Amino acid sequence: MALTRVTSRGRLFHGWYIVMVAIIANATTSIGNYGFGPFVNPMRDSLGWSRTSLSWALTIRVILNMFAGPVMGTLVDRKHGAMVLMMGGGIALGAALMLTSGVRELWQFYLLFGIASGLASMAVGPELINPTIISKWFVRQRGRAIAISSVGNNLGGVIFIPLTAFIILNFGWREAWLILGAIALVLIAPLSGLFIRRTPEDVGLFPDGDAYSRVSDITAANKRADLATEYDWTLGEAAGTPALWLIIATISLSGMGLGGLPIHVFPALTDKGYTTAYAAALITLFSIIVIVVKPIWGLLGERVQVRYLMMTASAVAAVGMLLLVVIKSGPIILLFPLIYGVGVSAFQPLVNLMWANYFGRASLGTIKGIFFPVTQVTIALSPVFAGIIFDATGNYDIAFITFTLCYVLSVVTLFMARRPRARLESPVRPATD
Repeated sequence: MALTRVTSRGRLFHGWYIVMVAIIANATTSIGNYGFGPFVNPMRDSLGWSRTSLSWALTIRVILNMFAGPVMGTLVDRKHGAMVLMMGGGIALGAALMLTSGVRELWQFYLLFGIASGLASMAVGPELINPTIISKWFVRQRGRAIAISSVGNNLGGVIFIPLTAFIILNFGWREAWLILGAIALVLIAPLSGLFIRRTPEDVGLFPDGDAYSRVSDITAANKRADLATEYDWTLGEAAGTPALWLIIATISLSGMGLGGLPIHVFPALTDKGYTTAYAAALITLFSIIVIVVKPIWGLLGERVQVRYLMMTASAVAAVGMLLLVVIKSGPIILLFPLIYGVGVSAFQPLVNLMWANYFGRASLGTIKGIFFPVTQVTIALSPVFAGIIFDATGNYDIAFITFTLCYVLSVVTLFMARRPRARLESPVRPATD
């Protein structure tokens, strides 16, 4: 029987509503990433905590997420797991951030921001849940869908860094936590309940909004997508491929910079003599650049081998990171957000695209979730590493040079990370409840 494919017309594919929710959720969870930078000095001055002590909160978040990843990843593969995770996570995130406004002791900050909001952000954010859901809804258009959704994290930088800096300067850091928490509480949970579903098949649709003359034809259709995998690997099969371990090595290496820079880039810029407003503007510029460039990486990922794109991006990110070390003052610092933004913008969409293209849709959450703890070790340690380096030397040079070298090494691991070949041709396995 010949394949007949019909693209749905007259109605927006439900997968794009899921992308919309992911953008909003990712933007809101950026409060615990780049959005935390403006809080560092005010909280240090008010409460007497060192930058290393504050950095431990981010490390606690990542360590807990390492243990939560396998559980949450498996839930995403279950019928109602994604919706429950995102609704519950949205409520918990808003409550935790609002309560952070009242912290007096360091352990309270670790409990509320490190543990509670960290787990909540994991349940609704860009690290695991959102890209996994989106990968299940798209095949031919997977690159652009993941890239567009991941823009939310940087859109949050554009919105929340200036907003946070404004609130802190005019009202105080406690009021800033309260307002940001209320925003998270109102936005994420209601939209997740309305739109988040596990797969298009659960609601009688097919990936990308296509319709087929018979269900079995989706396998043949998927084979026409140049870079989308047609074989759904099980956890055991995926673990036996060199590609999986090379992807993990790549994420671990790039995670040094991706995890360590966000909390320290703001104080690093002010340490160089730039004003708070100028530093906020530079990070906002960085976020704007990433917002513009991410969809381009995603579109390229539908046409070019992902590992080659990632190699290019890693090299560019290394150059950008090195500029943050060698530039000491003056407007030439604008080169840092320009170059680093172009390079680092590729990581989130392309790594998630690589996972999906290499190992398929059916067990994607389980595979990513089980190995999530391994990929988070360097992300957990890098903020504290940078804080320790600063407290010991008075600057971040050694830390940022280390991050640069890690990006360079990731080029090597990516070069070796060839897409695995399935031993037997197999139809796409349906998702299980």
